[in-house]
Amino acid sequence: MTEEFNKENEEVQGTLDINNEEELLTLFDEDNNEVLYRKILEFYNPQFDKHYVILAEEGVSDDDEEIELIPMINVPNEEGDGGRFLPVETDEEWDMIEEIVNTEIDEENI
Repeated sequence: MTEEFNKENEEVQGTLDINNEEELLTLFDEDNNEVLYRKILEFYNPQFDKHYVILAEEGVSDDDEEIELIPMINVPNEEGDGGRFLPVETDEEWDMIEEIVNTEIDEENI
């Protein structure tokens, strides 16, 4: 099953629209406090017909600890700008996101 998913994911990755321009976003946590995040990666996956954004909290030290990446589904508003973020829903989406993030990070480090 994993090999089949990887093969399908490789085919889909060729059709992904990936934007890795970093951008700062201000979001609100559950206590309504402003939290600054850096957009690390943004992409559309036609297999799931969804837009995804990978965020990292800004200002978190990356000296000795790994930076926690936060994947979200981006639901654009009617004008196509802005919108809202939703949590990732399925294990298949988590697997696809992990594969894409690992591939993009490997390519940037080469």
